Amino acid sequence: MPEEDKPSTRETSVQGKEEKLEFLKREEIRTMQKDIAHLREIEAQRERERITALKPEKIKKRVEEKVLPEIPARKKEEIKEALAPRVSRKLSPFKKIFIRGIIVLFVFFFFGFLVWSFWLKKPPTEEFIPLVEEEIEERPEVSFPPSLIPVEETKILEVSKNEEIPAIFNQLMAEEMKEGTFLRVLIKKVPENQLVSLKDLASAFQITAPEEIYQKLESDFTLAIYFQEEGKRIALVAKIREKEDIDELLKNLETKVSKEGVFVSGEKVPTLIPYFKTSTFRGINFRYLTISEQDLGICYTHLDDYFLLTTSFERIQKLIDKIKTKGWEEKFGQLFIVGFEEKTVTPALEEFFRKYKPGGVLLLSKNIENKEQLKNLISDLQDLSLKETGLPLFIAVDQEGEPISRIEFLEEKTSQSEIKDTTAAFQIGQDRGKELQELGVNLNLAPVLDNMKSGDFYFNRTFQKSPELSGELAKSLVLGQKEAGILMAIKHFPGYVNIPFNPENRLAEINLPEISQFKKAMEANPELVMVSNVIYKEIDPALPFAFSSKGIKFLKDNLGSEVLVLADDLSQNSLLEKFSLKEIVTLPIEAGVDVLIFSGHRLSVEQGLEAFLEAVKNKEVSEVRINTAASKIIQLKLKLFEEIHE
Repeated sequence: MPEEDKPSTRETSVQGKEEKLEFLKREEIRTMQKDIAHLREIEAQRERERITALKPEKIKKRVEEKVLPEIPARKKEEIKEALAPRVSRKLSPFKKIFIRGIIVLFVFFFFGFLVWSFWLKKPPTEEFIPLVEEEIEERPEVSFPPSLIPVEETKILEVSKNEEIPAIFNQLMAEEMKEGTFLRVLIKKVPENQLVSLKDLASAFQITAPEEIYQKLESDFTLAIYFQEEGKRIALVAKIREKEDIDELLKNLETKVSKEGVFVSGEKVPTLIPYFKTSTFRGINFRYLTISEQDLGICYTHLDDYFLLTTSFERIQKLIDKIKTKGWEEKFGQLFIVGFEEKTVTPALEEFFRKYKPGGVLLLSKNIENKEQLKNLISDLQDLSLKETGLPLFIAVDQEGEPISRIEFLEEKTSQSEIKDTTAAFQIGQDRGKELQELGVNLNLAPVLDNMKSGDFYFNRTFQKSPELSGELAKSLVLGQKEAGILMAIKHFPGYVNIPFNPENRLAEINLPEISQFKKAMEANPELVMVSNVIYKEIDPALPFAFSSKGIKFLKDNLGSEVLVLADDLSQNSLLEKFSLKEIVTLPIEAGVDVLIFSGHRLSVEQGLEAFLEAVKNKEVSEVRINTAASKIIQLKLKLFEEIHE
C-alpha cells in the first residue's frame, strides 16, 4: 500500500471510535431487542391473565411497576411506545363478531328458557297438585282461641306490623254495627302468621303498662267492640295466670294514671275526674275512671280466673254477668249436634239454647216444611247461637240422594247408586252443595261409603260398586260440595256390612270390612268422619266402635288424626239395651270421638245432655278430652265463619 493511502494516527483513532460506537450501538440495539423480547414475553403472560379476567389496564400497570424500573431511563420512553400498542390493542373484527354472536345466542337461550318456564310450559299433571298443597300446608294455620265471652260476630283483621293496628282498628270502629251486639276482633300479623298479643296491642296504641302485668295474664284473651246508645265501646277479657300481687300492680298503675293522665296513641285523654273510684255489681267490686258523661271511661275488675277491662260502666256489668254464668254448659254443648221438634224458633227452643248451648242441630223431616220456612228457621237458629255462644251452628242434614234426602223439595236428589263416573259425581256434588248453601245448611252427613252387598240393611243407600270406584266417586262428590262451601261427613266408618237387620235396633258384631274406599275419599279432605255403632271383633270385641279407644285409634291410624270424629246417632235401642245413658254419652268422648249426635228419636235430647252434664260435674269425663274436642270444633267453625264473611 502506498504511504499516502495509509490512514493517519488521528484518522485511525477516529475510525476506531466510530467502530466502537457502532459496536456499542449494535450492543444497545441487541440489548433493547432482548428487553423488548422480554417485555413481549411478559406481555404474552399478561395476555393470558387478561383472558382469565384481568383487565389490560392492570397489565400495563404491572409492567410499569415491576418491569420498567429495572430498565435504563433512556430506554423507558421507547419501551412504553413499543408496549402501548400491544397492551391496548383492539380485538379483530372477526373476533368481535364471534364473541358478540356467542353473547346473542346465550341471551336468546336464556330468555327462551324463561318464556318456556312461565308461559309456554304446560301445567303439570294432577300428580303434582298434592305436592303444591303439601307445601302450602307445611305452614301451620293460625290458631284462633275460643271466645272467652259470648259474641254475636267475629272479624279478623290482618296487619304486617304492629304500627298498622291503630289505623285498621279505628277503621273498624267507624263501620256500622247493630246496637247491643258484641263484635269480636282478632288481629293477625301476616309475616309471623300469628295473632297479636296483649303487649303488641298496648305497644301499638302507645299505652304503657308494667311488664309484670303481662306476666300475670295468659296469652289467651278476647277483644271485642260493643255498640250501645252512646256509641261504640271496647271490652277486653283475659285469663289470669297468677293472682298473687296483681291487685298491688293494678293499684300502682292507677296511681301513675292519676298523676300523669290517660294516654292513647301518644295523646293525653281528658277525664272528668283524675282518679279511680269503686263500685259494686252483683257482689263484685270494680274500679272505674270517668272520662265523659256519655258512659265513657276505664273500668276493670277480676273475678274467678278472668281479668275484665271495658271503656263503659254499663259494659263492665254485662261482662260480670257473662263471666259469672259461664260454666261447663258452654264448653260441653259444642260437642253435641241435637235434634229438635219445632219448625220455628219458639220460646221453649230459645230456653233450650240458653241452657245447653249446643254446637249444632240435626234437621229431620219434622223440621222441614218448605224453602222459605226452612231458610227462616236456619237463620233464626244461627242468630240464637251467635247470641248465646258467639259461634255459628253446625246445621246438619242427611242429604245423600234418594232414598234418603231429608229436604225433599230440593231438585238434586240423585241416588248414589245412579252416579256412574267422577265427572257426574263432581257436578252432582256441586249442584247439591249450592242448593244446601242457599238454604243455610253447612254440613251434609254424606256420602255413604259402607262396602255393602245386596241384602244388607243399608245397601240401597250406597254406591253399589267396587271399593275402588266407590272411593273415587265419593272423592269427587265431596269435592263438588266443598266447592259450594258445604262441610262433609263421610260415613259410616268402618262400615255397617253383612247386617241384614236394622243395626239401630240390635247391636251387631261383625268382622272388619274393607276400608280402602274411605282412604280414597279422604283425599278430598272431608272435615268429618262419622263412625258406626257396631262391634268389630278384630278391633275390640267388647265395645261398639264409637265407644272404643282402640277403634278410634284404628280410624286415626288409617284416615289421619286431624279429621273430626263424629258418632252416629246415640239415641238408638241397640245402645240403650246394652249401656247406661251416662255410658252412652261419655264413653265416645273418652274414646276420642269429638262430636256426638243425639237426635232424640227414642230418648229426649234433654235427658242425654243432662246425663253428660252430671258426669262432667262428677268429673267422670276428662276435662282434657272435652277441651281438646271443643277446641277442634271451634277452630273448624271459625274457619267456616271466616270463609262465609270473606
